[in-house]
Amino acid sequence: LAGPHTVVVDAKQRLVLPGFNDAHVHFTAIGNRFSHLDLRNAKSADEVVEKIEYFCRFLPKGRWLIGAGLDQMRWKTAVLPALERIDAFSRDNPILLYFADPKSALVNSAALNAAAISPSSADVVRGSDSRPTGVVHRTAVDRIRGSIPSNSGKNWAEFAEAASNHAASLGVTSVQDVHSDDNVAMLLELAKAGKLKTRVYDCLGLKEWETSRSKENTASSSLVRGGCVKWYSDGSPDEGAELRTRVANADKGGMQVMLHAIGEEANANAIDAFEYTLSQNGPRDRRSRIEHAHRLRKRDIDRLAQAGIIPSMQPYLFDNGGSANGDDHRSILNSGAKLAFGSDASMIDLNPLLGIHAAVNAGGQRSISVEEAVIAYTLGSAYAEFQEKQKGTIEVGKYADLVILSDDIFSISTSKIGNTTVVATIVDGLIVFERDKR
Repeated sequence: LAGPHTVVVDAKQRLVLPGFNDAHVHFTAIGNRFSHLDLRNAKSADEVVEKIEYFCRFLPKGRWLIGAGLDQMRWKTAVLPALERIDAFSRDNPILLYFADPKSALVNSAALNAAAISPSSADVVRGSDSRPTGVVHRTAVDRIRGSIPSNSGKNWAEFAEAASNHAASLGVTSVQDVHSDDNVAMLLELAKAGKLKTRVYDCLGLKEWETSRSKENTASSSLVRGGCVKWYSDGSPDEGAELRTRVANADKGGMQVMLHAIGEEANANAIDAFEYTLSQNGPRDRRSRIEHAHRLRKRDIDRLAQAGIIPSMQPYLFDNGGSANGDDHRSILNSGAKLAFGSDASMIDLNPLLGIHAAVNAGGQRSISVEEAVIAYTLGSAYAEFQEKQKGTIEVGKYADLVILSDDIFSISTSKIGNTTVVATIVDGLIVFERDKR
């Protein structure tokens, strides 16, 4: 099938897996993290430059990077990074980094240009060669701050683009956005512009769906889909009747229902609501989900498979370091339940290899195999969003969503899985990330 314009990728004997599918993220919040740089704990000019380079790697062109807490007097060597070093990584992104005293700031040339500030302007500090150092004071700070777009704090499209760029660097080719806001239209526009590198399953809040009964959220493309609603089980003794009714109504409306539940009572109430829904609305392929499903009682684990409930779990969030409060993924798999893995980013690191590491190294009888963990982060998550026929495995007829890893996580020591990195990420047959060409 290869033609003269075909790109051939040599994996060089490295492990190739289906692209990772994170079943639980807050997508725009992930992207927004790259708009704000906390420098209070920075210890050197090199560290500041490294942070700028890392953040700008994912920011859309033109997106501002704002930071605070810069205090070089606390460093071992109180020398700020030269403007040229900052510019080398931020030509397309204006930067404004406030010092501990916010009347002064460190900026890049893109910020000076955005504010139309001449190098010879007052309050622009110049070096012995009369060139700007990147340090500005008072009036210049005010002018630069005034040049930041007024919608910067609510530009969801830029947040999503940054999140997508970041996801690609971690081999995440699909996410399921449980942030409860309706972003389908915005995501479709982003995909149309060629700026979306991630397949997104976008969920509404149950309350918002009840208010609008909107079908717009169910619009779909190969990159963007809707059709799910999210709500919460808080474990209170008086939530049961209302929770059952609201879940059953959303299910009757054709929506996939996801219930956040942490704690024994919250999970039991969620299972009660889904069992009630099954009894009221009859059998169908509904794939009800419990998000987190943290601290399930042993007697409730068997109820999952019986009611067709999918536990959507985050091993790195709850099992990092073999926590005594970690979840029993082994018993859940043994019960016959379909297990989907995710991260809960931006609450925690998006990196799926950290989640796989946590699930495999949980300790005792709770650990699962590397293969089982990989399946939960690929095919299991695909099943959880009705997409197991489109993705989740590498086979003819499915999307060409792939990730190439630096190490074979099936053969290396399990203690080293979390140190594995992504060499390349492919979405729909297109290379969206290469570590050597980042």
